[in-house]
Amino acid sequence: MGLIYEKEGYIAKLGLNRPEAKNALDPQILMDMHKAWQDINADDSIRVALLYSCLPDIFCSGMDLRTAIPILTKMREPETEAERWIVGFGENVGEAMLKPNIVMKPVIAAVNGYCLTGGFETIMGADLRVASDDAVFQMREASLGIMPTGGSNIYLPRILTPCRAAEILLTAGNFKAQTLYEWGFLNKVVPRGELMDAALELAERVAANGPLAIQGIVRCFRETADMTHADGFARELEIGTPIFASPDAREGVTAQREKRKPNFPGRY
Repeated sequence: MGLIYEKEGYIAKLGLNRPEAKNALDPQILMDMHKAWQDINADDSIRVALLYSCLPDIFCSGMDLRTAIPILTKMREPETEAERWIVGFGENVGEAMLKPNIVMKPVIAAVNGYCLTGGFETIMGADLRVASDDAVFQMREASLGIMPTGGSNIYLPRILTPCRAAEILLTAGNFKAQTLYEWGFLNKVVPRGELMDAALELAERVAANGPLAIQGIVRCFRETADMTHADGFARELEIGTPIFASPDAREGVTAQREKRKPNFPGRY
């Protein structure tokens, strides 16, 4: 199974699991990821999504050159349901790779080992990122004479400074987790054996908060990214004001006053 999708309490977990292909993104895993993101949106009990690798030494080796690329470049006709899906629903391939991030809940990426090209671009669309200290990141397209088109030219200059983004894309070099932490791309770097515990702890901390609030924060971040300050402030109020008047807000304030954990209904 290329993607292991499971739910534990408020957390949905998506595990990349293609050991024979080093977690390369083939048509089947892309279609399954897209379906999982849609399911997360539809499931009110899920508050946070966690994307990780089931393999010990690699997160993702990028787009599968043997399966996905020949279909996307029309080198051959699609044969399977998944191959027909990536041809017939082109923008959904980008959505599967979080370009743009269509998930209405926060997405956390837990990265270990090599995180290359399309895998690297996918986690650029995550909201929070934790990496093991052995993680290595690379956008190697330029070394192959290819321009990356999976979102990195847009995401990286906005997450990092433009000059750091250009360094990653133009040199096609390897970048260690500690370097990307210092540059502001990663939230945390931990020893390899502590990665999943650290990612799950972060997911649980987020999930403990009001679901409408965390969804509103994520939505505001994304929708105001290209706005002027004035338009952004106005949109912030449009998104946030209904949450102030929601049952979640009333429960949160009441629980604080009664010195207990809140039981958020997660609805307006």
